[in-house]
Amino acid sequence: MNGKTNNFSIIIPFKAGKNYLLDCLHSVVEQDYPHFNIIILADNTSNIDDSLDAVHALQNSKISIQASTLNINILQNWGRIKDLTKNEYMTILGYDDILEKSFLSTINDLINQQPEASLYHTHFNYINSMSALIKTCQPMPSRLDASAYLELAMNERIDIMATGYVFKSSDYDALGGIPTHYPNLIYADLQLWLDLTKKSYLAVDPSAQFSFRIHASTTKTSKDTILLDAFILFLDYLNELKTASPALGEVIQANTQKFCESTTKAIAHRLLRTPSDLRKGLSIDHMIEKIAVKCIELDSRYEPLKINSIRIARTIETFPILNNLFILFKKIYKKPVL
Repeated sequence: MNGKTNNFSIIIPFKAGKNYLLDCLHSVVEQDYPHFNIIILADNTSNIDDSLDAVHALQNSKISIQASTLNINILQNWGRIKDLTKNEYMTILGYDDILEKSFLSTINDLINQQPEASLYHTHFNYINSMSALIKTCQPMPSRLDASAYLELAMNERIDIMATGYVFKSSDYDALGGIPTHYPNLIYADLQLWLDLTKKSYLAVDPSAQFSFRIHASTTKTSKDTILLDAFILFLDYLNELKTASPALGEVIQANTQKFCESTTKAIAHRLLRTPSDLRKGLSIDHMIEKIAVKCIELDSRYEPLKINSIRIARTIETFPILNNLFILFKKIYKKPVL
C-alpha cells in the first residue's frame, strides 16, 4: 500500500436475510486494508430473524447499526444515507453481496493513482444464491467520462449495479443522495453514477474485487408497471441532461431509439410471462404509448412494431388462451424464445 491513507464508510441498507448479511459482513471485516467503518441501515422489522442480534454477537467495533424506529420502505431507508456521518469516501454495499479481501486496498490505490476522478469501480463477478460463480461482468474501460459511460449504458454494454462504486461522501451529499423518486430505486443507481461521473470521470480497476448476487425470482406479483414507471422517469432525466449538456445531448440523440426499443422488448416479454390479473391494467400497447410520448419529447424516432419479437408478443397478448399457453410454456422452458 503506497500513497495517502484514505478512510472509507461501507453502508449496508438492510431489511432481512441474516445468513447473507453475515457472509457479507465477514467479507468486509476481513479486508486487508484497515481504515474503514461499516454502517448497517436497518428498519424496525430487521431483527425478526435475529439478524441484528447476530451482528451484535460479532462484537466488532467497526460495525454500527442505525436502526429506524419506524417500518420504513426501501426508498426511505436508502434516503437516510445522505444524513449519516461518514468518512471521506463511501460505498453502498448490498447486504447479500461479497467483497474480495483486497477490495478496499485496490480502491485506495486507484484513488491515489487518480485523485482527480470522481467515481471509482472495479470489475466483478455474478454469483448465485449458493455463492457459486455464474459469470463475470462485461469488461470496462479503465477510464470513462460521462458521455462514454452513458453511451455504454444505453447500449447495455456495461453492467450497472448499486454495489462496487466508491466516491467522496461530500459529493454524494451535495447531490442529495441517491434519487429516491424512482420506484424500488430502479434506474436510481444509474442516475447517481452518471451524476457523479459528470463531476470528473469514472476510474476502473480491471481486477474482479467483489461479487454481486443474483437470486431466482420468487415474486408473486407483477413488477412490470414499476419497471415502466421507473423507465419513464429515467427518460425525463435524459431530457434534462440533453438540455443541460450538448455533449451528453449528442449521445442521447444518437442512442435513444435503440435504448427505448430494447427496453420495450424486454418489458413486453416480461408482460407475456405475467398473468393478466397481475398486470394492473398494463398492456404492450399502453406501454408503447407511454414511451412514445417521451421519445417525442426527446426528438427521437421510436418504431417498436418494426421489431418482429415485439409484434409477436403483441399478437400473443391479444389472445388470452394463447397468452396462458405461453405462460405455461415459460414455466417449463426458461430460455428466451422471442
